[in-house]
Amino acid sequence: MQDPKIREWKEALVTQGVRITPQREAVLRYLSQTRSHPTAAEVFQAVRKVFPHISRATVYNTLNLMSRLGLITELRRQDGSIRYETNQEPHVNLICVSCGRVFDWDAPISLPEERPKGFALLQVRVDAYGYCPECLKHLKRADKEGA
Repeated sequence: MQDPKIREWKEALVTQGVRITPQREAVLRYLSQTRSHPTAAEVFQAVRKVFPHISRATVYNTLNLMSRLGLITELRRQDGSIRYETNQEPHVNLICVSCGRVFDWDAPISLPEERPKGFALLQVRVDAYGYCPECLKHLKRADKEGA
């Protein structure tokens, strides 16, 4: 039985006239299984393990189209890099200011019932910045060594 998220993504892509090749399906499968907010390069490296001859263009074009259709979200960082969010449910992104990794926090998010007039609200994103557990360990270790 196929993952409902993959089925939904495939239907949306086919509606746009996109052919679902095995390589493209591998991109969808990887995205449906990850919670790591990967970069395009990370998606390419992961899918390349299954399809060694997949082109970067296939991966990048698939990500761009999925983003344009609202199936995934581009998380643009201040340094210009882009990570991809596959979890479209309301949640908080915990962003490590040291290593740049992004973690989902399923904290309750409530919005007012009244929506902004004249604005088509597609998605709500909440970002929180701090240090991930691994970077925090390194910082504490460096503080101890420096003291």
